[in-house]
Amino acid sequence: MASHGIKDRVAIVGMGCTRFAESWDKSADDLLVEATQECFASTPRLPKEDVDAYWLGTMNSGQSGVVLSRPVGIDYKPVTRVENMCATGSEAIRSPVSMCCSCPTHTVPCRSTWRVTLT
Repeated sequence: MASHGIKDRVAIVGMGCTRFAESWDKSADDLLVEATQECFASTPRLPKEDVDAYWLGTMNSGQSGVVLSRPVGIDYKPVTRVENMCATGSEAIRSPVSMCCSCPTHTVPCRSTWRVTLT
């Protein structure tokens, strides 16, 4: 089976992320809101209302897409939460890219959140 790839079919047009640091003074919600606001600021012509669906990659943080929809204030939009151990961040990109290639939904942000504790 030949792969036709995603060239010229999907584009990442903006992004936002938090500073890589020990942010013990911030909750997972705070970090999600910060990254989401930065993402939307990087795409000023794309308002939150024009987004068709959301993806969230997170490990051990919540059970559903409510982890993203509640703090960011996303109402009546589908949120898919993915978890794939060390590949969660990749999965949070791969899943919506695959969906955009095969479905009429066109505008989707992806989120991945990690809080790592080393003991």
